[in-house]
Amino acid sequence: SRQLEHAAAALLLAQPDLPGSDDVPAVEWVGPLRLLWTTPPTIIDTLPQAANIFDAKPSAGDSIHKVNGQLADGLTRREVLEGLKSGTGIQLRSTGVRGQFRAAAGLLLAEPGPGAQADWLGPVKLGWQTKPPWVMHAKPEANKHFRQPLSQGDQLAAVDGTPTTNLDRRGVLKLLLGPGPSLSFRPPRDDARESAADALNRTDKPASEWVGKFRLLWSKPPTVLEMKDGASAGYQRPVSVGDVVVAVDGTPVMTASREEVLKLMVQGYGKLSLTSNFDGKLRAGAALALDAPPSDPEWVGPFQFRWTAPPCLADVKPEAQSHFPKPLERGDVLNSVDGCTWQTGDRDEVLRRLANYDCRLSFASSGGFDHSLRAAARAALDQPDAEADQLGPMTVKWTDPPTVLWIDEPAQRHFKRRVTKGDRLVGANGQSLKTLSRRQILELLSQFDGQMQIAPADCPVM
Repeated sequence: SRQLEHAAAALLLAQPDLPGSDDVPAVEWVGPLRLLWTTPPTIIDTLPQAANIFDAKPSAGDSIHKVNGQLADGLTRREVLEGLKSGTGIQLRSTGVRGQFRAAAGLLLAEPGPGAQADWLGPVKLGWQTKPPWVMHAKPEANKHFRQPLSQGDQLAAVDGTPTTNLDRRGVLKLLLGPGPSLSFRPPRDDARESAADALNRTDKPASEWVGKFRLLWSKPPTVLEMKDGASAGYQRPVSVGDVVVAVDGTPVMTASREEVLKLMVQGYGKLSLTSNFDGKLRAGAALALDAPPSDPEWVGPFQFRWTAPPCLADVKPEAQSHFPKPLERGDVLNSVDGCTWQTGDRDEVLRRLANYDCRLSFASSGGFDHSLRAAARAALDQPDAEADQLGPMTVKWTDPPTVLWIDEPAQRHFKRRVTKGDRLVGANGQSLKTLSRRQILELLSQFDGQMQIAPADCPVM
């Protein structure tokens, strides 16, 4: 107890009053106890020596019940510290899982930054990607505190009677600081129509949410990220992560917005038509990676990326190869997603692009012909207009379309037939070069993905 007396006295001397905040209670160490200044104060962490002060070792979530025989509920920080300073006694009380939630919420609110996609609050891990937040994992000891065992996908619907439907992470954490004992969990509505109606009433537009038995990413088309047990019932094949919703009750939704999909589900039976494809697997992989702690290398759908600048392939699954004009190899770099390129290795930015991937993904060789062509095109963009430019292993004259004036002999192996002087450069990256300006062509070649079409000099160009 001497440690608490000395610590309280030192705090009263050094900082009698903490800066006031109506937003989040302060957090500070008082001897071996780290306290969250709720009413009553809550222990959020302890040092080992705390076990020598009390009959039972304090735990995160315990609260200060009495100081000098007086109830701590309603006392100010100064009054609590004055009581601890006098050394006449302190009594703790365990508040169970509710106290653990409060302690974890206080710690999380004290941390700077926007916060994580998921957090442990005592024995329960909550995901913040949806509103209300949902249970990602519950330790066995959590279930003794609730009437019904918690299951993955259950939603924290209310705290002390206040609904969480339209609250963000910070809003929910602030509710959890309250003194009340009530945490209301509910399973997500399995009925697609009812859950779709709930989703339409939300004031925000989440990137993903539970609708019926599926957690959907609101890409176009929507993509399945997770599912509850029995979600495949009524479908001809098992539903899997990455499947895409192509229709609702027979109405196509390939380009539909979140609201349009939900309205169709409310108006009809809510029956989803699902299919499996490469695009969905990639989007789902990216969205789930955003929910997970970063790793390097990291699997995103069929690709394993190293977060270099730009990102490069550490590995690739065989089923991805058929979607590209030439085989992908380890070390190839991610050149563009739906026309967007970058030179940074910002993991989250790349994953967000991939989670909203539409139809075009290009990789580029890390060296050789592709690399030298891209580098030369970027360099030429900074030069004044010229009649001809050397682009790495070849020189082209800016006719319409461009004419090959010279090509380095080793570069011939990249073409199905031998390229000769006078041949026409008619396409690159799957796009025709006819009528394009020098600058437009150079911008396209600066993103060169390995696709180049060259026509013989005597072949008519349409």
